[in-house]
Amino acid sequence: MAEAKKEKSEDSVKLFVGQVPKHMDEVQLLALFQEFALVNEVNVIRDKATRAPRGCCFVICPSREEADKAISACHNKRTLPGASSPLQVKYANGELERLEHKLFVGMLPKNVTEEEVSDLFSKYGTIKDMHILRGSQQTSKGCAFLKYETKEQAVEALNALNGKHKMEVCLIYVAFAVAFIGNSDL
Repeated sequence: MAEAKKEKSEDSVKLFVGQVPKHMDEVQLLALFQEFALVNEVNVIRDKATRAPRGCCFVICPSREEADKAISACHNKRTLPGASSPLQVKYANGELERLEHKLFVGMLPKNVTEEEVSDLFSKYGTIKDMHILRGSQQTSKGCAFLKYETKEQAVEALNALNGKHKMEVCLIYVAFAVAFIGNSDL
C-alpha cells in the first residue's frame, strides 16, 4: 500500500479505478494520480488466493474536490501502457451517498405530504432535496429520502427523530441512506 500521507478522515473519498495494467503497483499508481490530484493512498485490489493484481485499485483522496480532479483528468481519458481500454475512475460504491448527507426515513404514514416531512426535518438544517417514494396510485410507500446541506445537520436530525417522533401511530425510522443504496431515487 503506497501512501502520500497516512492521515484519513471522514472527508476522505474512495475512488474505484478499473482498467489498471496488472504490472503496475501502488507506488506507480500513486505517482500517476498525484499528477492530477492530492492522493492519500492507493490500494491495488488483489486475488485473495494468489495475491495477483486483479487490474483495478482504490485511490483515497483527502476531499471530494481532489477526487473530482482525479476523475476529470483520468476517467475515459488515459489508457495506460499494457491496458486495452482507458482508465475507469469513479466513486467507490456508497461514496456519493455518504458524501451527500442523504437520509432514509421509514414508517411514514401513507397520506404524508412533502410539506409535513419538510416541516419536521427543516428544524435541523437546510434540506437540499427530498423525495417521498410513491406507488402507482401516487400514495406514499411510507418512506422518503432527503438530503441535508451538511453531515452535521443530517446527524442532528437522525439523533433527534429516529425512533423518537411519532407520526400517526408509528415512530418514524431515520438512517443514513448508504444502507439503502439500491433504493436511492434521488
